[in-house]
Amino acid sequence: MINKRYFKFRGRFQITAHRYDIGPLFLGDRRLEANFFLLKIYEIEESEYGAFYNYQLGAYLKTNPSEEEAFFNYVHDINTNRIKHFKRLDPFSKKYASGLVYIRKLEAFLGFLKTVDQWHKTQPIESVISDKDKLIDQQQGRIKDLERQLKEATKYDVGEKVVIDKGGLPVFIDLVIQIQNLTLPNDNKLTRSQTQSPWYKMIAKYFQHGENNIPIGTAQNYFPSQKDTDSTKYLIIDEKDKLFKIVPTPQKK
Repeated sequence: MINKRYFKFRGRFQITAHRYDIGPLFLGDRRLEANFFLLKIYEIEESEYGAFYNYQLGAYLKTNPSEEEAFFNYVHDINTNRIKHFKRLDPFSKKYASGLVYIRKLEAFLGFLKTVDQWHKTQPIESVISDKDKLIDQQQGRIKDLERQLKEATKYDVGEKVVIDKGGLPVFIDLVIQIQNLTLPNDNKLTRSQTQSPWYKMIAKYFQHGENNIPIGTAQNYFPSQKDTDSTKYLIIDEKDKLFKIVPTPQKK
């Protein structure tokens, strides 16, 4: 059975290989890919760990799509196992001093891996549980805030709508438009709004036409945003539906 390969090697006798390819100039034993991967970690600067990891990950995903977690786990395992290996060295052996250098590099690489760990492999179970608890608390707080907002938004909702007699919608809207144009004795407008949306939204929300609700788009069609808007896009109230005229009461002197 052929062992699965995780890393991208340099080509045979490829002098100008990519900086993050692994393996020697001459043919290397690809069964030892973990060793060659770790050797590259020892060689490059710590600031390059992210670029090196992403380069090798990208090459792996080309032939193993959707296996990012498997790649991460493999890299994490060979890294931590090699740290354990060096820490088991006899402090009086010739390899111990160089082992300390390698441990520092590997632990720095492990620190990088923690920044891309989406699967909580580098965290103790207690930390994972704590993070989950914090997330749950945040979500519960968000739910309470949304419930409060919903309660506030529906505070003025009513159980029934005002019924406009069937066929009388244009007549009613004509009265609403008249209200917009009324002025008080001090020449101030009786009602003001920067846009027409409060008017047609009010009609759609609180009134119904006969037995039917009034679609907001239907109500909006009576209220162009600009008075000089192309009238073909909006509904014009026929003269026959202008049954009432709001006039001011004569003021007593």
